[in-house]
Amino acid sequence: MRRFMKSLNSYLRADVYRRFLPYLKPYRWAMVGVVGIEIGLMGLNLLDPWMTKILVDNGLNRQPLPEWLKSIFSFLRSGSVVRIVLFAILGAMVLSLFRRAVEFILANVIKARVRNGIDFSFKTDLFHHLQKLSFSYHDKTTVGDSLYRVNNDTAFVSDMIYSNPRYLFTSVLQLAAILAIVARLDWVIAVLAIAVAPIHYISIGFYTKLFKNKSLRVRAMESKVQTIIQEVLSCLRVVKAFGQEEREQKRLIQSGWEAILARVRLEIQYGMFSQALGWVSKLDSTIIMLLCAFRVLGGHISIGELLVVMAYVGQIHDPIQTLGSTLTGVQDSMISAERALQVINLEPEIQDSPDAKALDRVEGEIHFKDVWFSYEQETPVLRHVNINARPGEVVAIVGPTGAGKTTTASLIARFYDPKSGSVTLDGHDLRNITQRTLRDNIALVFQEPVLFSGTMIENIAYGRPDASIEEIEAAARAANAHDFIRLLPGGYESEVGERGVRLSGGERQRISIARAFLKDAPVLILDEPTSSVDSRTEEVILDALDRLMLGRTTFIIAHRLSTVRHADQILVMDKGRIMERGTHDELLQGGGLYAQLFRIQSRGLRQVRAAAG
Repeated sequence: MRRFMKSLNSYLRADVYRRFLPYLKPYRWAMVGVVGIEIGLMGLNLLDPWMTKILVDNGLNRQPLPEWLKSIFSFLRSGSVVRIVLFAILGAMVLSLFRRAVEFILANVIKARVRNGIDFSFKTDLFHHLQKLSFSYHDKTTVGDSLYRVNNDTAFVSDMIYSNPRYLFTSVLQLAAILAIVARLDWVIAVLAIAVAPIHYISIGFYTKLFKNKSLRVRAMESKVQTIIQEVLSCLRVVKAFGQEEREQKRLIQSGWEAILARVRLEIQYGMFSQALGWVSKLDSTIIMLLCAFRVLGGHISIGELLVVMAYVGQIHDPIQTLGSTLTGVQDSMISAERALQVINLEPEIQDSPDAKALDRVEGEIHFKDVWFSYEQETPVLRHVNINARPGEVVAIVGPTGAGKTTTASLIARFYDPKSGSVTLDGHDLRNITQRTLRDNIALVFQEPVLFSGTMIENIAYGRPDASIEEIEAAARAANAHDFIRLLPGGYESEVGERGVRLSGGERQRISIARAFLKDAPVLILDEPTSSVDSRTEEVILDALDRLMLGRTTFIIAHRLSTVRHADQILVMDKGRIMERGTHDELLQGGGLYAQLFRIQSRGLRQVRAAAG
């Protein structure tokens, strides 16, 4: 018995069910109602064979009706054969129509509402959890895999906590009721009918060992297909620019067919497995039919009772097969549950500490104290970084590609935590203040402006959805965006398209700057905001940035050194270290890396101008 319970627990893992049962709570009374209706329908199903018995034995063979039936239906007391036949036929028809009507309402209204509600609740929670996970997770996980988990690995919850338990309960109840009825008619047939149950139970363990790992591999392959589609559509301009449409098509076809063939092989194997179980049930039914025929010939049961027994034997295999398929479905749900729990069980690396402080508007003093950071353990990206930025000061971070500039900015926004050392805001370690405090007090303008499908208003007000139209327009004016917005056909109500595709690069960047103006945060991070625009557009953006930086502690990551000449301090980074620091004039006089970079850029600029002249 202990071994049986241990085996059962391996199939029905209580720890997993405890994680998902809360999703059933809002629908618990609906589930009670559904189970009650299904029990009622089960009772109607059990009445069907008796209508056949009445038709054959009491109508056609003229055997007397039971007294209890005459007492309920007075019009049958006359014993008229016509009335009995009509009663049996019409009764069976009414029961069938009523049952079908109830099943339609149950399946298409109540069940669908509950199933969709449960699955959608979990889908939104998984989506929310993915948003909370730190960048260290998303850096290693493709967007396609995350999309597959949200879209495909969330439909198991309703099966796991709503459908499967209900099927198990009603199937066991139906099986017990049919066995009780058949046993009263002939216990030998009842024993023979239940003989297939152990075979179905044993098959569940076989199914788990055979199909679980295969199913996981198939889902991983299907996730890869979704990743390819997502990547290509997100980078379509690059694909077209390099003429790689056919290559990407072939890559999708190859991966897609690999997934399809793997899924087909799995379905064929599962189909063969199900067919084998079906043949076992069919063989059992044939043996029972043969036995019943001999029981009739021996005078042990009537023809009507034979039909009742055969009807119940047909029904008795339904709950047995339902139990088997449901337990198999439990394992399918477990596979999806395990994939989902791989994400749900991950704790965000960036979390508020239990005693994290919530601050109001901060002054904006930022200090780095001997900060080390690495994405991978063996490869430090930042080494011994020390920075002191006073409130309202403009700090420029320059250096060659891969020097650690963007990583430094990411630590200020606490997208990551340092491996050692600390980053403080107004004297508070960032790990000791709430993330909400940081998000409210820091505004970012990225190198690649990120816009969402929606209107100009929605994008500018993304950080302050409650802002008035007057405040939005004021932010746009400050960002030098108002003039081009008002010329659009819809003005501020114009749609920007997905990722701002309907706007130029400079226009998108000015919308991003307007967003930062509207947020009005005391700390500002500018990550190479003019690197992807032309010189004329750069002047417009720099004019807006000069106003945006006024009175704010600003960190500006710059590739073009001409844009940081007036910074209060310039930090020159290389290989994760701050190699030089000072003002523009001091660094030029020092003759170090900054002076070399400046001379290279100045010489390149003169050559461009000479060629243009």
